[in-house]
Amino acid sequence: MASLGLATVALLAACTTPPPAPPQRMPAPPTTTITPAPGGAYGAAGGLSRSQMEAAGNACEKAVTSAVKQRYPQPGSVMMMPDRERIYQQSSTQTGVTGEGTFEPDASDAAMAFRYTCLFNTRTSRVDDVQMRY
Repeated sequence: MASLGLATVALLAACTTPPPAPPQRMPAPPTTTITPAPGGAYGAAGGLSRSQMEAAGNACEKAVTSAVKQRYPQPGSVMMMPDRERIYQQSSTQTGVTGEGTFEPDASDAAMAFRYTCLFNTRTSRVDDVQMRY
């Protein structure tokens, strides 16, 4: 009997599970996508510079926040999702910005998601239009 017990212990010792795999490094989340003008790099004829496109992104972010506050006068926090923002040249004078965000409509814990499309006029450095989808 004692030899049977030792054989069972030896068999069980050989059936251990393999060690867990080492943790894998996760890739960094994507950032804002800035798309240069078709057929050229930044600053090419008819194209926009990186700083102009970033100015469009900043102006549109302010306009979107303002649009949320107009519809919901006392929102909690308005948060844009930079990894969901896309900046592109719409025409020779307009830069388009699309993206997503969330906000708390009444300072509660319940957050609402939204999507937006914004057109920034590069000649006037002003936002021409903002469309919101809640």
